[in-house]
Amino acid sequence: MAEVIKIVLTGGPCGGKTTALNFLKDELEKLNIKVFILEEIASNLLSNGITPQKLGVYEFHKQLFETQLKEENSLEEKAKAYNGEKAVILFDRGLLDSKAYVTDAEFKKYISISNKNEDVLRNSYDAVFHLKSVACTDENTYIKNCNSVRKEDVKLAKELDEKLLSIWTGTSHLRVIPNNSDFNKRLDNLLKEVLGFIGVPEPLEIERKFLIEYPDIDYLNNMTACRKVAITQAYLNTPEEGMFRIRKRGYGKDAVYIKTVKIKINDLKRIEKESYLTQAEYNNYLSRKECITGIISKDRYCIVYDDEYFELDVYPFWNDRATLEIELLSEDQPYKLPPFIKLIREVSHEPEYRNIALAQRMVHNKETD
Repeated sequence: MAEVIKIVLTGGPCGGKTTALNFLKDELEKLNIKVFILEEIASNLLSNGITPQKLGVYEFHKQLFETQLKEENSLEEKAKAYNGEKAVILFDRGLLDSKAYVTDAEFKKYISISNKNEDVLRNSYDAVFHLKSVACTDENTYIKNCNSVRKEDVKLAKELDEKLLSIWTGTSHLRVIPNNSDFNKRLDNLLKEVLGFIGVPEPLEIERKFLIEYPDIDYLNNMTACRKVAITQAYLNTPEEGMFRIRKRGYGKDAVYIKTVKIKINDLKRIEKESYLTQAEYNNYLSRKECITGIISKDRYCIVYDDEYFELDVYPFWNDRATLEIELLSEDQPYKLPPFIKLIREVSHEPEYRNIALAQRMVHNKETD
């Protein structure tokens, strides 16, 4: 059974998703990576005369969601059956995209029919790449090249692009691919991001971490592209598997569970391998208290600012400081921190600010209380 990696391409209309999907498929298959594609379901429905005007907005998007869910499940089973080490599924839009076109109540109603909820859907993909609509940077090009089955004007295209980015903010791996005049360069940037995520040539994690003043929580909660995620993570050292981390993202039945193994190369760069756990597997690991070396809970604010994705962590033991992380493709990649962040200093090279050290501190404090 193959390891299946599920990747969504999203963004406002006329972002180049269809071209990008075919480009990625060609480039990944050159590297002997099996690729499956699910084309945009909405465009297929519209092309066949199935429209919101005929069905009504709610019924159209209900049918869209149910059709896509069925197609996704079928394609995932096909990918799992592939006789190889790894298979990638590329989705032209994900199940959350239709939320941008309906009311919150309508979206909640038709996804609940399939026993789904928004948080589970957001975390059902491994990575999301947001290709910004050309309407955001070049209105004339948008008008000339917009998908013929779509009717969004420039203003609506911009609004949809912003709304979709907000909807997907909070997924564990989100990257924004800015629009620029050189579309081929844009495709190359997308390919680098995808290869970096799937671990070609190796699964590297390159992060910079910053100690910051305690943020304005009200300001964060009012940001369009910011989402709070509850995280609990534990670090284990077991006789049979060695050292690794388990993480719970979210609450109750909405949570997802992830196991991560990291191999340090230097202070900034690590090899990272992740896999999903069931709730039972997570709880089983958590019950092995003799193997737990550290455990911590925190609130993570996932933030998109100026096309960069940041993770701001607020801890229960600090009321004057927090941490901010950004993941990069290379150690020398330029970056700029958001202006609403009050930097104390970079702590990428300070081991006492690594999550495992903070988690061990929590265990020690509990033991000495």
